[in-house]
Amino acid sequence: MRGRISGRRRLVAPAALMLGGSALLGPPAAAAGAPFAESPPQAREVTLMTGDRLTVFPGPNGSTNYAFSSPPRTAFQSYQADGGDRFVIPSEAVPFLGQLDKSLFDVTALARAQSGKTPLDLTFPAGATPSALPGITLASSAGNTATGYLDSPAEFTADLHRRIAADAAAGRPAGSSALPATIRLAGTPREPQPRYPMKILELRLADLQGRAVNGIVSLINTDNAAKLLRQVEVDGVARVAVPEGHYAASATFSDFDSTGNTVAARTSWVEGFVVGDSPGVQTLTVEEKYATAEVKVAAPKSAKQDLLTTNFYREDPAGRGFAVGISGSTIKQYVRPVPKPAQGLLHYVVQWGGKAPKAEDRYRVDLSFASEGVSENQSFSTKDSELATVRDRMYADPADKMPVAIDSGPVDPVIERHGLGASGFFIPAPGVLTDYLGTTHTKEWVQYEQKGSSYTLMTADPRTYRPGSTTTVDWSRGPLTAGLGQWKRGRLCEVCHSGGLVSVAIPFLRDSEPDHSAIPLLHLPRIHFSLYRDEQRIFDQDDAYGASLDLPKTPATLRGVLDVDRTAVPGVSQAGKLRTELTLRYDPAAGPMLPSPHSCVTNDPAQPCRILGALTVDYQLDSDLSTTSSSPVQVLELHVGHAAYGIPGSDAPITSATVSVSVDNGATWQPAQVFGWYGEYVAIWRNPPAGTAPSLKVTAQDSAGNAITQTISNAYTVGKDGQR
Repeated sequence: MRGRISGRRRLVAPAALMLGGSALLGPPAAAAGAPFAESPPQAREVTLMTGDRLTVFPGPNGSTNYAFSSPPRTAFQSYQADGGDRFVIPSEAVPFLGQLDKSLFDVTALARAQSGKTPLDLTFPAGATPSALPGITLASSAGNTATGYLDSPAEFTADLHRRIAADAAAGRPAGSSALPATIRLAGTPREPQPRYPMKILELRLADLQGRAVNGIVSLINTDNAAKLLRQVEVDGVARVAVPEGHYAASATFSDFDSTGNTVAARTSWVEGFVVGDSPGVQTLTVEEKYATAEVKVAAPKSAKQDLLTTNFYREDPAGRGFAVGISGSTIKQYVRPVPKPAQGLLHYVVQWGGKAPKAEDRYRVDLSFASEGVSENQSFSTKDSELATVRDRMYADPADKMPVAIDSGPVDPVIERHGLGASGFFIPAPGVLTDYLGTTHTKEWVQYEQKGSSYTLMTADPRTYRPGSTTTVDWSRGPLTAGLGQWKRGRLCEVCHSGGLVSVAIPFLRDSEPDHSAIPLLHLPRIHFSLYRDEQRIFDQDDAYGASLDLPKTPATLRGVLDVDRTAVPGVSQAGKLRTELTLRYDPAAGPMLPSPHSCVTNDPAQPCRILGALTVDYQLDSDLSTTSSSPVQVLELHVGHAAYGIPGSDAPITSATVSVSVDNGATWQPAQVFGWYGEYVAIWRNPPAGTAPSLKVTAQDSAGNAITQTISNAYTVGKDGQR
């Protein structure tokens, strides 16, 4: 018997998004032969040394997504190499890298650590007595080393700005005013050194005046990234052992004004560098002076820039490599033109965003542009005819008074391999945002929505938008329910079986869109899941939303029951308690094959994954954006189908649906009139008096014996004009 699918998490979320990845945030991907994870991936809020707060999300293929708590206040470098940890480095920290160990900006490691003040290891010069630094409190010391914690990020960052300003006033490179100590995240292991013969490569960084400066160099062996793929801290000069071959290297430099604030970011490259069979030290210098092409974007509609991101994806011929992103809002960015490489791929993506000049106009423009190599012409534009219009209708619980964040990011095959590249901003809700999406680079975009007080992230599949088209997307449209949906992009199948291993799980929150599914980031609802085989209970557990079990290879009827209690979640007055019952006909030799790139839990990778015929219900309640009805007669459209992972789990016709309404918290139920057939139904009933929050009970079944029953407490609110 396999383990539970647990819902226990301690999560926090930002108020606005700057996602580091464009792939769907769904349930955890499972390795072949492994059970569902004991708990879903966690999202954690972390604080960098500079005080910038980010929420770290698990991403696809072991990657890490991240989100700022507000639009970037300065420029940030972000990279993740070959499935490793994600690093996010503010521009004012770059000049001090080496003394500021890059572990301080490893947001993946920070998310794994316990919450609280950031623990630090400090090393002072030989013979120096450890002493406190601005914003850092020492806890203990021995010799020239000390332990401590970050007490005031604001004081620490102000000290960095003072040092950069002093360097500028003296005509020195930023970072020349050395910190009193070298600082590392406590307990961080040092990078292992190679134990086999290699060539010594000396890495140097030179600023606009040709002076040596500190920073990060992204280095890749373009013959075979498996030989070498890493980000190297350069503290003036760094030496690394590398194998012979062809290399590419990049670095991003920050330009500062006289007060220590960042005014520009410049990304420079070296391509085609050869490490030969030389016994001596070979030198590779990345120079800022070549990054002279300013990135400029002209929008076809009036919009005030609030986002500019440049993303660089460098891969070897086998598609293995790193991704680097530089994000800012109004800071200028410059790049070095680089031809399309002879080996592998250099995929360059610019993302630009701008908001309406007047907040009441409630629109924004999001554009993206891509090329292979970096061209000399860095002026980008899109025609008005190339825009796709997306009307994002954001529903909100009447008890939730906080704004939401809506996120949009371009998608292409390279971005999907690496992540990086999405943005999100505050939008008052309930309300409608018109987002004009560019289609010059890609017609495929992904969007997410983060609710206010409840801190719930509503995710969606990427969608294709044609130039000139207008699409309406409903976000968090009620009544909210638990349940499965229909997904096209790769996802771990929650209702599949393979070789006798059967998985039944019910995502515990979704809205009216078939591909939407929610992830609670901070306030986790109370949940309980039970599973029955031929009415014999075989699984029953709190904090679980599903189970993966070894079952006899004989046909049976399965019934999964999920109870969700959201009544303690802030900002929730509707759909507080949810109950979903799925009845599934299980035949070990039947069911459509799960298509790639979806996956399922299996004991034997040679055994196919088959989809169970789980029913889904999409609700279209006649209400306003606060799921409040003001009509004497209430209308509810039901779209009943089957859970789909690229293809539906069953093609059995839907045979019936019923709707009942309760105004006394489920003590009694009154049937509604239901019209329709084959999965498309309309239910009608008279609304109760104003101020009432009716509950709904919906049932449906198909001709194969699959069925669903959903009960939603306080499903919607009756407004003052909606009484009898």
